[in-house]
Amino acid sequence: MTQLLVSREAGADIAGALSAFRDISPSLSAQFAEELERVYAALVEYPQIYPVVYKNFRRALLRRFPYSVFYVIDDRVILIVGVVHQSRDESTWKSRA
Repeated sequence: MTQLLVSREAGADIAGALSAFRDISPSLSAQFAEELERVYAALVEYPQIYPVVYKNFRRALLRRFPYSVFYVIDDRVILIVGVVHQSRDESTWKSRA
């Protein structure tokens, strides 16, 4: 079974996004969380479904939100290293290599 782990930095990314969406609308925040869970489920079932975009980093795109989920696969562990708004500079997540 594949294990999914969220790094401390990615957790902070998620908390910031949820807070921003909650300020707009509690339901929007819940929708973001649901979409993130959908991506997580896809990663666990098919870890290599998303393309490699930098070194060994892969990127999954959220459908309804302009956010990317960056992750690496190591044996049977998927490590989420960033959940970043697509307008942010790439150095935001590349520095986590």
